[in-house]
Amino acid sequence: MRNQLTDLWQRFGLRFINLLAATGGYEIETHAYGTGDRERLDWYIIDRAAPTVIFFYGGNWRSGRRQDYRFVADTLCQMNVNVMIPDFPLYPDHRFESILDGVVSATNFFLSNVFPEGRVILMGHSSGAQKAALLALDRHLLDNPERIVAMIGLAGPYDFYPFTEDDHWDLFGPEEHYPRSQPINFVRADAPRLYLLHGEEDRRVRRGHSKSLMEKQQAAGGEAEREVYEGMGHVDAVLSFSRIHRRNSRLIRDIQSFIESLEKEE
Repeated sequence: MRNQLTDLWQRFGLRFINLLAATGGYEIETHAYGTGDRERLDWYIIDRAAPTVIFFYGGNWRSGRRQDYRFVADTLCQMNVNVMIPDFPLYPDHRFESILDGVVSATNFFLSNVFPEGRVILMGHSSGAQKAALLALDRHLLDNPERIVAMIGLAGPYDFYPFTEDDHWDLFGPEEHYPRSQPINFVRADAPRLYLLHGEEDRRVRRGHSKSLMEKQQAAGGEAEREVYEGMGHVDAVLSFSRIHRRNSRLIRDIQSFIESLEKEE
């Protein structure tokens, strides 16, 4: 039932929010990074010389479309950054190894062929935050990992083995691949800065995940910060980007301040 409710949210809730998002002020380019239907990415361009945020949506590794997250790009573009949102393979047609391969392929294609110069920030919500964290921490995934200056995680699962959902044993299988799904296994001193944001009332991915990753990354000698938001649930973290919520959202203000701090470091 929970997965069915998630699918309904993806199909109807996000599309309604997109109706409220602005449609101007930026260009949108669509690029194919492969031949499959889900091997496409959208690049929202406010200034081609500006940094780009690569946003990976959530959906329990099994649902989502890049078009449904235009409202996220709209809000981020107001912060004077470009935004790239890719599609990628989904479960149950694909296990996590193939899903991650799609995410890596989309990112490498974008960095090499679409945005070959400039600073890149990884961002994700829920399972998308897990993907963003893996790309930021596992130095072997990307062709040009030095291009990544930071990772912003929204309500992400980073330390969830042993699995508590029955189908995750299959999703992340075979057994020898289980460690690859856990961002905490890849902490390192020279990784990009991690900015981990979580709602205090998140019952889907509890805030202990971001605490665990922050502490392990700091123990490894790396940089990691964490914010916890009172009264915020799991879906609220991404809803904060909607046009009706962003003006009064502390989370959005914190993200903007963090991105501005990165610009000052350049």
